[in-house]
Amino acid sequence: MAAVVESAPTATTTNQQQQQPGGGGGGGGGEVSLGKGAWDCDKNEEIPPHLEAEVFEEIATMDLPFEGIPTIPPRTNMTHMAFFCNGCRYRVEAYPDWTAARVKQALFNGGIARSNNPNGITPGIQAWSDIALIYAGRQMEDTKTLESYNVPPGCKVMIAIEAAKLAPGAKPDPDSAYWN
Repeated sequence: MAAVVESAPTATTTNQQQQQPGGGGGGGGGEVSLGKGAWDCDKNEEIPPHLEAEVFEEIATMDLPFEGIPTIPPRTNMTHMAFFCNGCRYRVEAYPDWTAARVKQALFNGGIARSNNPNGITPGIQAWSDIALIYAGRQMEDTKTLESYNVPPGCKVMIAIEAAKLAPGAKPDPDSAYWN
């Protein structure tokens, strides 16, 4: 029986993965990734697929098992929130007393505009004001705080979307069947 030897990724492998549709290597080779990858807006850098579960604190342990099944323990960093936009997950530091406008600015400054679809039928995210935030099915107003929408600290289920896609009469992008 032959031994299997795993080698560290080379620069060539890394460059090839980054050129793949979807932002870098998700889906194959044992890497775990959701959609089109993940981005850390605080650091303005990609979160590698093999680190997503750790960064988003989603690793099940036996610390608090349920009927012998590993569970995800309570989060240790409640200041980071997760937003989904065009199939990518974005991590940003935000607090309950922040307004929606401030969160949108943090997302925009952190790199959410990279999710623009150059072949889309809308202008894309050109400024923070082009982003709409949705929580619990409600579009958030810029002047209201996250707390006023009962967004819990460390929330991981918020949506950021190009505001033009929500305008009356807007048509979906041709590729909208993929998490758009």
